[in-house]
Formats: sequence, C-alpha cells, structure tokens
Amino acid sequence: MVDAVGDRAEVYVDGGIMSGSDLVAAVALGARAGLVGRAYLYGLMAGGERGVQRAAEILHAEVATTLALLGVTRVEDLRRDHVRLREA
Repeated sequence: MVDAVGDRAEVYVDGGIMSGSDLVAAVALGARAGLVGRAYLYGLMAGGERGVQRAAEILHAEVATTLALLGVTRVEDLRRDHVRLREA
C-alpha cells in the first residue's frame, strides 16, 4: 500500500497489531503508525484506567526490546529490510 500511494497519503495500520513487534514491523514497512485499539480494550476490561496504562507500558517495552534486538536505536532508523515476511 505504501508503494502504491507514495508520498500522496500517510498509511496507518488498523488491525492485527497485537504486540510491540507488530508496531515495529508496520513502521519498518512504511506505515506512519499502527493503531492498537485491541490492546487498549484488553487493558480497559482487565483493569480500567490502570489496565490501559499497563497495556501501554507493555507495548512500549515490547517496541524498545524489538528495536534493541534489531540493533536500531530510533524508530526513524527502521527500514524494510528489518522485516522478514512469511511466505504464503
């Protein structure tokens, strides 16, 4: 999708984001951001406002860990070659 729209639109991934590594992959593939409604709702159902905070903390830690494992210090340094897609 990113290749198809070029710089004419920003691409956001909405759906399928279940972890920080999913967020990293989406951005590395060219998305501006990924929406994490499911994680937010799980946190809300499990613990109200504190649950939402905890879900955000978990996602943040997962993103940080994924970046470290990739040897990347900033989200801006992500590239497509940081992602390996499974063959269908």
